[in-house]
Amino acid sequence: MAPLKEAMSLSGRIFRSVLAFALVGIVLFSVVITGIFYISLEHDASAKLLAQAHRAAAVLDEEPVDARPAVLAEQFDGAVRYTLIDANGAVLFDSAAPADGASWENHADRPEVRAALESGEGATSRHSTTLNADTLYAAAPLSNGSVVRLAETRASLIAFFATDLMMPVALALLAAVVLVLVLSRLLTRHLMRPLDNLDVSSPLDNAAYAEMQPLLERIDSQQRTLRAQNEELARAESLRRDFSANVSHEMKTPLQVISGYAELMANNMVPAEEVPRFAGLIYEESQAMRALINDVLVLSRLDESSGDIAQTGPVNLAAVADHVVHRLAAPAHEAGVVVSLETVPVWVEGSELLLEQMIYNLVENAVRYNHEGGAVQVQVTEEMAEGAALMGEEGTAQGRSSARGPEAGAALGDGDAAVSATAAAHPPREAVVRVSDTGAGIPLEAQEKIFERFYRLDKSRSKETGGTGLGLAIVKHAALYHGGEVSLESEEGQGTTFTVRLPLAPEEPLSS
Repeated sequence: MAPLKEAMSLSGRIFRSVLAFALVGIVLFSVVITGIFYISLEHDASAKLLAQAHRAAAVLDEEPVDARPAVLAEQFDGAVRYTLIDANGAVLFDSAAPADGASWENHADRPEVRAALESGEGATSRHSTTLNADTLYAAAPLSNGSVVRLAETRASLIAFFATDLMMPVALALLAAVVLVLVLSRLLTRHLMRPLDNLDVSSPLDNAAYAEMQPLLERIDSQQRTLRAQNEELARAESLRRDFSANVSHEMKTPLQVISGYAELMANNMVPAEEVPRFAGLIYEESQAMRALINDVLVLSRLDESSGDIAQTGPVNLAAVADHVVHRLAAPAHEAGVVVSLETVPVWVEGSELLLEQMIYNLVENAVRYNHEGGAVQVQVTEEMAEGAALMGEEGTAQGRSSARGPEAGAALGDGDAAVSATAAAHPPREAVVRVSDTGAGIPLEAQEKIFERFYRLDKSRSKETGGTGLGLAIVKHAALYHGGEVSLESEEGQGTTFTVRLPLAPEEPLSS
């Protein structure tokens, strides 16, 4: 047996998912907002530095060329670095490096210097991995082609975040995590409440999510199926107990008779002239037991849908019905019931023994459950199949339906019309066996159960007449075995008519 998989917790999965998505969203939002804030600050600083560069250029333009380095050294000092660059890129002055200018690199290729000479101003930023800082440059041209450049060192984005925003962001994230934990738990409980309140005993009465309706409908369908199966099993068990009791009783009675008479005969307690009568009684009781056992065996084989119940071949139902009526003539005479027979030769393909037992059970029941002076009519005929009769009526109705409009007639194509004409000329036919009696009839509520195995309409009367509730079950299964069906029409106090419909044999035997 395979080990059971560990069950997943839906509430835990929802909680973890909501928490994870919320935390990821908060972190990403914080990073994006911090980046936007940093870029905004850098933009403002760049604009401010560029404005300072223009002011410095305006001041220097008013001074002689030779005096400009001294002016820068005297008037423009502080955190901002000032650099004066001639038109060729040579550094004339640098506030951060007042040493010999020969050591300075040429600045003609610097982006901010080129932009200032080309467009009137230039600003750029460069990162120093050594200082882990960004340097912001702003340059403005002078009238003689020189350029004054300002430089300001600022913290990089990482350094800015680590120094200025680490604590506020950490506190905000901590508060957000606590808030998300609480909200995630509340949201999870809210989402799980309809699931936790499910009543599986009444699946369709729950106020559940729409996505769960198919599952609840399936559970309800399975529960109804299980209840129906349990009821069927309980009913079958009840019928089985009744059947066992009936069969035990029916077998016990003849066994007692046989045992008692045999014991008397074995002990020479029976006069010689009574021995034939006693032997006859033993024979009759043994035949009753044999018939009961045969019914049980036949029904068992039919219930298993065995294809080898008996030898099959063409069977003349008229001859079978005639033989059955002759067999039951004596019991019918004793019961005061008149049995009449009306037949025409009708051939079917099947088991003659099984068909004879089917008709025998119908006629025997009609005699057994009749009243003295009653009548039983057995009819074997050939009729149009029920489906063909309905098609014929429908075809007639279609033929009269032209009053509904021309489109009704146009719906039939030439091919359909040809098929209908052929069916009308050669409608399918079937063999029909009807057994009608003038007995007490069958109540409407019992008509659907009468063909069930072991079912008896009147248990007390069945015991008196010897019925076991197997006859009609054999009739039903025998009809199904031959591809047919059995039905009944009955009204209390008006008698009952059983009708068996069977397919005709493919070809009638030449000997008929």
